[in-house]
Amino acid sequence: MEPVPEPTIVFTPWGAWKDRASLKESGGPCLGVYLWGRFDSSPDSADVPYPQLPEEIIYVGDTKHLEERPLGGIRHHRLVHYSEVFPDDPLYHCLYVSIFRVCRFPAGYDDEESARRYQVLRVFTQYMEGKLYWEYTKKWGHPPGLHYKKGTSADPVRA
Repeated sequence: MEPVPEPTIVFTPWGAWKDRASLKESGGPCLGVYLWGRFDSSPDSADVPYPQLPEEIIYVGDTKHLEERPLGGIRHHRLVHYSEVFPDDPLYHCLYVSIFRVCRFPAGYDDEESARRYQVLRVFTQYMEGKLYWEYTKKWGHPPGLHYKKGTSADPVRA
């Protein structure tokens, strides 16, 4: 079996949360990594968050269905945290998203080759999530605002 090549890291420019559906593409499930940023005014339409990692980043996520979460209509579990930490933005006007499409699987994840690629690339997306959290924290001296699990001692709302 051939090794799976490491994907080239390319994030989209920031897009408003309300317009995130415009980033959707068809053609089967897509592994990806995404960033949320909170901006008081719209970021430049050409600004991409990586490798600069602006301080406005508040969340890093990885997903096996990028078109469903965060781009689809499925309510993201971190929106509850967002509303608690940023109660002044109940309609998410300050929330922006940027995505990195790691790999699309046109026929799904079920055939043998797709299952093998999925297993390898899923580790890559998990690595990228941790790498981005670490690079951000190293650069800014604190983790992104929504990087915590509710109810833990690291939870800034409860600490």
